[in-house]
Amino acid sequence: MSSKEVVVYNPATGEVIAVLSSASREDVKNAVDEAERAFHKWAALPLRERTRLLRKAAEYMELAFDELLKTLVAESGKPIRDARAELWRAIEIVRASAEEARHVLEGSSPRVDAYDYPPGNESRLVVERREPIGVVAGALSYNNPASTFAHKVAPVVAAGNTAVVKPSTHTPLTALRLYDVFKKAGFPDGVVNVVVGSGEEVFNELLENSKVAAISFTGSTAVGLQVAAKAAGRGKKYMIAPSGSDPAIVFKDADLAKAAATVVRARFENAGQNCNATKRVYVEREVYDEFVKLVVEKTAALRVGDPMEEATDMGPLISEKMVKAMEGFVADAVSKGAKVLLGGKRMERRGFFFEPTLLQVLNGREDMRVLKEEVFGPVLPIVPFEGEEEAVELANSTQYGLQAAVFTSDYRKALRVASAIRAGAVMINDSTRVRFDALPYGGVKYSGFGWREGVRSTMYYFTEPKYYVLGL
Repeated sequence: MSSKEVVVYNPATGEVIAVLSSASREDVKNAVDEAERAFHKWAALPLRERTRLLRKAAEYMELAFDELLKTLVAESGKPIRDARAELWRAIEIVRASAEEARHVLEGSSPRVDAYDYPPGNESRLVVERREPIGVVAGALSYNNPASTFAHKVAPVVAAGNTAVVKPSTHTPLTALRLYDVFKKAGFPDGVVNVVVGSGEEVFNELLENSKVAAISFTGSTAVGLQVAAKAAGRGKKYMIAPSGSDPAIVFKDADLAKAAATVVRARFENAGQNCNATKRVYVEREVYDEFVKLVVEKTAALRVGDPMEEATDMGPLISEKMVKAMEGFVADAVSKGAKVLLGGKRMERRGFFFEPTLLQVLNGREDMRVLKEEVFGPVLPIVPFEGEEEAVELANSTQYGLQAAVFTSDYRKALRVASAIRAGAVMINDSTRVRFDALPYGGVKYSGFGWREGVRSTMYYFTEPKYYVLGL
């Protein structure tokens, strides 16, 4: 074991809640070796046995729900209502992996007698099967430690692979508890592995280890690009879920009250720490003042406090570093002409709390960081626009293209604008936070490289087609 330690803090209080030994490269290598040894027996199991264990794991997650919930809230600072929703989501991802496997992995029998070459195809029967690739390594995010664990593990092992996952050092306890749940459900040794340690040390071994067939990464675009480059250079498959700066466009004919409520929830849920949170909002100038008033009212009504209390709407950021980052974003915006309508500073209490912040940006500056970078915290700039063309130009003005939202009562206009926005998904009169876990999730530009994550697409990507040709 390494002599280094991982210190886990409660972000709502700043107190230490756990001190864990950090895995050394040798520890990571041993985990990969165990996963590689387990792979051959696990892949040979009938699919019904693998899916049976997944269903059992989902049942055990339900039985351990209260303990998992307390752990998740304590280390992430996520309000208990949102943490409860995430845990149920994780359970459903595990169940969906068991259900979808029979369809994704069913294979096919191509009619090769339709082709002249090679000669004699009328006397051949071809069967295509999808077969697992081996050990798949995954990196989990700190903002959704339970659901990213489910995504990095359940569809991967359903397909017959084995998994080695590295949780964020901010939130490793949830992953360790879920590992225990999978073990209690009967998963054989080596099928699911968790290694806790620094990203560089652990992930360098996973990237360089020849026994790792693929990498699945959730995190920032900057790190994701490095992971993708290193994985590709070593012949490994890679799946990257990177950053976003998701815009919402509000037209004058929208239901303004509903749009305001949706935007506030989509921005400040989990203190704004979601890759598909609404991070910029553009409002048609004729209704700008009215919409701003609604957003200010709804944001001011948010209850910020102890994440363990049911009444809490917003909790802390994950760390002191992120509090400083928000201070930097606000200072930069104000220096370039933005006006603070609400919040704008650290809260005077224990923990890593930052006020829900609204910025009025009447003359959008191209170099204003809150309009260009991913703001992973509770800061929302509100910018006026005139006409569809400018709205689309503003929405497309960043290097990101994950998701977006359009609010209008005119569906022809909604579809025109949605078509023009460069994003992986565009919601019409709905939240940028909408995600269907069974379907591919990802974006374009710097929000999309590599294969998209989702229960079905993960199983498909981390298997390979193999053809069995029978000469009749």
